[in-house]
Amino acid sequence: MALSQRNQFRVAASSAELMNFRQQAWRLYEPVAPVLMPAFGQEWWLRPGLTFTPFANAVRCTAHCAFCSEELQRYDGHQLTARRLIDDYPAYFDRLRTVLHPFQGWPLGLSLSGLEATAEPQWLRELLACLTQVEHEGGIFDEKVLYTNGSGFVNSPDLGLGLQDFGLDRLELSRCHDDEAVNQQIMRFNRNQPMRHNAVYASTVRWLHQHLPVKNSCILTQLGIATLPDVERYLTWAAGLGVRQVVFRELSRLEGSYLPNVFTEWIEAQRVPIEPLLAAVVPTLETPRSGWQYAGSTFGYYYYNEHYRWQDTEVIFETSSYPALQAANASGVLQKLILHSDGTLSGDWDPDSRVLSRVAAPVPARL
Repeated sequence: MALSQRNQFRVAASSAELMNFRQQAWRLYEPVAPVLMPAFGQEWWLRPGLTFTPFANAVRCTAHCAFCSEELQRYDGHQLTARRLIDDYPAYFDRLRTVLHPFQGWPLGLSLSGLEATAEPQWLRELLACLTQVEHEGGIFDEKVLYTNGSGFVNSPDLGLGLQDFGLDRLELSRCHDDEAVNQQIMRFNRNQPMRHNAVYASTVRWLHQHLPVKNSCILTQLGIATLPDVERYLTWAAGLGVRQVVFRELSRLEGSYLPNVFTEWIEAQRVPIEPLLAAVVPTLETPRSGWQYAGSTFGYYYYNEHYRWQDTEVIFETSSYPALQAANASGVLQKLILHSDGTLSGDWDPDSRVLSRVAAPVPARL
């Protein structure tokens, strides 16, 4: 078993072992011993390899994906950080430097996600400048990933160059179907967003691919990509744009842990379970589907991936469990750090849960 800071990679030696991987999935993840670290007047148990997310929320998102996790609220949840925009950039970036200071010298993965980071180009430019300064002062980002629908690159291509200069390791670009009409039914871009059109998407991807490693991210849905022929058609289309890495993700398993709403209903109605696809790709190691080659499996604390080669493309199938994520968060070990738009640093997507530090309330002026 090979260990990395963030996950564990294994190659099944037999078909029986591969079947066990699929049945147990993230349950086979072996937690790495946590490390006790002082910060903000307390000591915290940290998972080696934890990631940091400065929640992207300067403006409303440029799309309204039917599966958006920011529209889900747990039964034990308090508020959604997506509801509060970042309205004071200087204060926000001062706060960003402050919350990262205790972690100087501690390797963090940088996960640029939340809503849409490219939707407000000035915010993203200032964010990259601030994070670069943090690195110069001793901060360590050993992996840097941007999760995006790509909309901001259309009118601000300099963002791609800025991310290249910043040393971004990977840009994960969401696209849920190779037909723009079907994709629009799932991702629901705003009407004024050119990225909804395939021609614009294609030209943007080809340009980005010259400067950054681009990984396509496709959510599996009954409406969109649901079968192995669908997957292979999508891969042929993506390869034509120069993309050589694609991940197909099952909608995260909620298992009744979120309040019912139109988003949870859509997710459950549209879910495409990953297991039948995996069984179709490699029923056994001795009898893979023509053109497919198994490369290994990744185990995370709440997700499981299988890696393949298909022609010249690396293909990943992923499944994940939100209850497993919540159980890990409730263990007392911080799994990730999130700077919310109100300045709260927490170990949870809920800004009122597992709080490390808040912005001090202003002291009332004396009369």
